[in-house]
Amino acid sequence: MGIVGKLNVWNAVWNFLEIPAMPLTQKQVADAIAASADSPKSIKLADGRSLYLVARRGRGFWVYQFRGRNKTDTEDATRSKGLGPATRMTLPAARRQRDYEAVKVRRDRAGGVTMAGIRPQAGPGVLFKDAATKYLATQGPRWTARHKAGLEGLIENYAGPLAAKPVNTITTADVVKMLEASDEKGRPLWDGPGDNRGSRLRRLVEAILSANDVDPNPAAWVRLKGKLLDESPKPTPKKAMPFADVPAFVATLGDDTESRAMLFAILTAVRRKEALGALWQEFDFANRVWHVPAERMKEKIVHDVPLTDKMIACIGKPGDGKAFVFPAPRTGGMLSHHACSMLEHGYTLHGFRTSFSTWAQAQDEGRTYPHPVIESALAHKLEDKVAAAYLRHNHFAARVTLMAAWSAFAMRN
Repeated sequence: MGIVGKLNVWNAVWNFLEIPAMPLTQKQVADAIAASADSPKSIKLADGRSLYLVARRGRGFWVYQFRGRNKTDTEDATRSKGLGPATRMTLPAARRQRDYEAVKVRRDRAGGVTMAGIRPQAGPGVLFKDAATKYLATQGPRWTARHKAGLEGLIENYAGPLAAKPVNTITTADVVKMLEASDEKGRPLWDGPGDNRGSRLRRLVEAILSANDVDPNPAAWVRLKGKLLDESPKPTPKKAMPFADVPAFVATLGDDTESRAMLFAILTAVRRKEALGALWQEFDFANRVWHVPAERMKEKIVHDVPLTDKMIACIGKPGDGKAFVFPAPRTGGMLSHHACSMLEHGYTLHGFRTSFSTWAQAQDEGRTYPHPVIESALAHKLEDKVAAAYLRHNHFAARVTLMAAWSAFAMRN
C-alpha cells in the first residue's frame, strides 16, 4: 500500500474510533502534501483540538473546525474556517491561530464577552496574584535584593486590578486599564515605552503570564501597541545651577544625612540614585576608589569614582558592608525619592552633573580637561557604536586630578 493509502486508512480508523488525534509532526505534514500531488482525493489529517491539515494537488491548507451557528441557524452545526496555506503558516503558527480562533468562538458563545485564554478547554487557571508570587520566588535568586524589592513593589502598588483574575482570563483591555491608571500623585503610570515604571510593569506582567503559558499574551507589546502611547516623551534638560553659584550653595549644607548625601552627589558628579544607593562594601579606601557596580549604573557598566579627601570626609565613618552609606533615619533603608529635593531652589540634584561638566569645560577654554575625560567622569555612553568599540579607556588617572580640582572648587568657601 502506498503512502496515500496508508494516510487515508489511518485517518479513517482514527475518526471511526474517536481517538483523540496525536499531534502531527512537520514530516507528516510534508509527506501528506507531497502524496496529495498524485492522489485523486484530498488527504485530511487531524492535529488535535479541531485543527486539520487538508492536502490536495500538492498543496496544503490549515482548517479549524468548530461547532457554531449563523444567524439563520436554529442549532449548532459543524463549521470550518480556513487558517491559511501550509507553505506560509508553519505547524506551530497554525496551532496558535487555531487557539486564537477558539477564543473568538468562546467569546461569541458568551454573548460577546472577551475571554482571553490559552486553550478552548482550559480551566480558569491560577489567580494572577498567586502566579506573580510564584514567579518572583522562582526568579528571585538571580536578582539583587533591591531589584527584586522593586519588582515586588510594582506588583503590590499597581497590579491590583489583575490580582484576583485567573491568568488566562486577563485581557488586553485589562492590561491597558491597569497601565493607564495614575499613581498616588496623579501622574500617569504609563508615559510611553522605555525604562520607566509603566514599561517595567508591562514587561513583568508579560513575563508572569508567559510563565503560565498564556498565549496569546495580552501584555505583549505587539498586542498593546496602538492602544497605549507608543512614544516616550522627549527628555527635558534637568535645570542646573550655574557652576559659579555651587560653592555658595555647598556652604549652606548641614551635617545631617540628607545634606551629606547631597554633597556627596555633587562632589562625585554621579546620578542621584547612584549616590543614595551607595553601600559601604563598594568603597576601597586603601586605594581611594568607589566601585559602583554595573547593576546600579544606568549604562550597566562598572563605574570607578576617584575619592578625594573632601568626599571621604563627607561620608563619615565606615559601617557594615551591606548597609547604606546614607541610610533613611527611620528604616535604615535607602533614602526616599523625596530626599535631596532642590525644588525650593529651582534646580535639581541631577543638574549638578551639568554644573560639573560646564565648569570642567570652562577651564582654560576647554584645554585643561579633554572631553573624553569629562564624559568618563559622568559615566556617559558613547552614542557612536563604532567609536565606543575602540574608545574603552576609563581615563581614571586623569579623573583623579579632575575630581580633586572639582572638590576644591565646590568647597572653596
